Amino acid sequence: MACRPFGEGPCKSRGEALTPNMLTRTSGVLIATLLAANCSKTPGRAPAASYDSKTGKLAALSVDSNRNGKVDTVSHMDGTRILRIEVDQDENGRIDRWDFYGPDRKLERVGFSRQNDGVMDAVAYYESEGVLSRMEVSTRRDGTFDRLEHYVDGHLTRTAEDTDGDGRADKWDEYGPSASGPENIVVSTSFDDSKRGKAERRFVYGQNGAIARIEWDRDGDGAFTPQVASR
Repeated sequence: MACRPFGEGPCKSRGEALTPNMLTRTSGVLIATLLAANCSKTPGRAPAASYDSKTGKLAALSVDSNRNGKVDTVSHMDGTRILRIEVDQDENGRIDRWDFYGPDRKLERVGFSRQNDGVMDAVAYYESEGVLSRMEVSTRRDGTFDRLEHYVDGHLTRTAEDTDGDGRADKWDEYGPSASGPENIVVSTSFDDSKRGKAERRFVYGQNGAIARIEWDRDGDGAFTPQVASR
């Protein structure tokens, strides 16, 4: 999924792993949008500010980013510092993206509701340069994040998943370069069949996605050997 910067329209998410082209906006983008909203002659709702009753600091800014009369973005503030931005991209009354900022005013992570229903079921984490480093996904959408995705230079490299809900990973995918495109593809899938906490069976795939061989690590030492076909 390619997310557009704040104020540039909706972002659609896939029901599977999210791609690394996430937004990396800063407070300057929010300010520019507020200025544009204030100066625009297009009908719509003007930005509204609320303040902390004790400190007097700015606490929140509500924005109608597309000037259609509906508030679709709320920025939670600590004075001039952005803490979190909540976005209702499809304007169904439920938040579908949460942007969290750190003390250094840089984007730290982005939460997503992949079904646009207000349930945060995926969270993307970023390095200091704004590059996606990992993604946590709640495949059951129950608040438990049971799938972990790792990225290097913005490309998916490996995943770990808890398929039975016992709190431990039991399925692992490794990704590698594709001969037909820029995105990495699955090169192997490993399984913990006996629930010992380590992979014991592994499928290795060819470039066409078909299983090239099956390997086993029966003693748990981390060394896999190809399965010998029975006669």
